[in-house]
Amino acid sequence: MIDLNIPAIKSDRLILRTPQEQDFDAAAAFMASDRTTFVGGKVTEEWDQWRGFMSSVGHWVLRGYGFFTVTLHDGTPIGRVGVINHRMWPEPELGWHLFGGFEGKGYAAEAARTARRWAFAERGLGPLISQVHPDNHASAAVAKRLGATLERESILLGDPCHIYRHPDPAGGDS
Repeated sequence: MIDLNIPAIKSDRLILRTPQEQDFDAAAAFMASDRTTFVGGKVTEEWDQWRGFMSSVGHWVLRGYGFFTVTLHDGTPIGRVGVINHRMWPEPELGWHLFGGFEGKGYAAEAARTARRWAFAERGLGPLISQVHPDNHASAAVAKRLGATLERESILLGDPCHIYRHPDPAGGDS
């Protein structure tokens, strides 16, 4: 295992850490679920799930940032959150998704706020964007809860998206 030397980050209720192989089953279950409607759709073949999971790890290696695995303090994986910047993205994006059964508790906003602070403090990234499908009302609510404002409409991988701009972290709103 490559040591990326990225320490785990703790918030009041959560731990954000780099992905580990033990996270695959939870990530694969998410990929095969209806929860993926706005993040590329279901992936049900194990090989494709593994490639998707490994691309998340590769993002850390190439960019020095990526999606953290989000766990409760007892180690239960509840989702992924972090900053990604794929080649076809306009700029680095703060993104989040929760695994089934963990929505509605404020975890997404808490994890995203923690990741956003880390991205600015440790990688100098921000103000970040979040790309949200217009029909993904739950994700738009998280973006607004984080203080992001709708900046413009765009197209992402052939689908419409709203680009939300997060507050400038240098202004103390990180």
